[in-house]
Amino acid sequence: MTQRRKVLWLIKGLGLGGAEKLLSLSLPYIDRDKYDYEVAYLLPWKNALVDDFQREDIPVHCLNQSRPYDIRTLWRLNRLLRNENVDVLHVHLPYSGIMGRIASRMSPVKAVVYTEHNLWQRYHKITSLFNKITYRWNDAVIAVSNEVEHSIRDNYSVNGKPKLDVIPNGVDIALLENVMARKRDIRPEFGIPADHAIVVHVANFTPKKRHCDLLEAVKLVINKNCKVTFILVGQGPLQEKTEADARRLGIEDNVVFAGFRADATDIMAAADMFVLPSQFEGMPVSMLEAMALGTPVIASRVGGIPEVLEDRLDGILIDAMEPGQLADSVLRLLADQDLRATLSDKALIKVRQKFSIEDMVRSTESVYDQMLKKATG
Repeated sequence: MTQRRKVLWLIKGLGLGGAEKLLSLSLPYIDRDKYDYEVAYLLPWKNALVDDFQREDIPVHCLNQSRPYDIRTLWRLNRLLRNENVDVLHVHLPYSGIMGRIASRMSPVKAVVYTEHNLWQRYHKITSLFNKITYRWNDAVIAVSNEVEHSIRDNYSVNGKPKLDVIPNGVDIALLENVMARKRDIRPEFGIPADHAIVVHVANFTPKKRHCDLLEAVKLVINKNCKVTFILVGQGPLQEKTEADARRLGIEDNVVFAGFRADATDIMAAADMFVLPSQFEGMPVSMLEAMALGTPVIASRVGGIPEVLEDRLDGILIDAMEPGQLADSVLRLLADQDLRATLSDKALIKVRQKFSIEDMVRSTESVYDQMLKKATG
């Protein structure tokens, strides 16, 4: 039997973001006969998903970083790479990418693979600088969308090094089909009237998600149709401010702040539509999940979203930071059940054909294969 190669996934935290969730969702589809997987994360307080990995017998290492670019974290990471005889270090997001590349220079790692989840222009200037300086130490880079790939080429001269592939994010189709099959009525739990339509938004409360625009759109919608409730699923630094803004706008009776929900996909499946008015995105997992659940999507025309949604064919695209457009689109879908059904059906077909997490994992492991073959001659 061929000896399994050790792969270490490195990420800043194991919190509730899209990149972290992708790693967790990948676990049923990794090739354990070929690869021995482990995961490491830097920030000890971002640990919400640790149990997901441990339940699947994936060793988890916390590097206990206490301050940015801590030299002790590099030392711990380098020791981990050596002690675990890591063959492939797969880093996610720029900060952990920088730390991982530096540590790999002092270890016997055979290949460094980096996944770029976002557009370069949304990174902090210092992060972008160090990302660019250390980028040549990647052996392969995976961009989650063509737009992300373009942002890499616009900021870094690739010239064949590192190897650059586009592998879109994916979702667990089988898991989401089970959610659809058990679709439940969420109205009693949230106190939503029986005659209200439900609009759901799933995202961490961070600036790029533009909850401020969403609330402005809510006010415009309920001024014309008060029989609609918006459920905001997620948590984050702007949650308290967003709740206060809802009260200030007088829309708190039509907005539910659900917080973190392990059953977020159940809520999406029960909704009449899903909205994502972000300012920046790479390839949002929550949007792909909504599509796979048959929930019509309205989303900003940013990042990799237009590569997934075709306006008025399988979703509705709006301009970012335009709450009026979002409100008009919500009202349009609320008034047109046939359009909602058409968008839902076509989106469901597309995501099943093109955005399976099983395909994403197979393509990623193919990159590992190529890099190990190159490293071993």
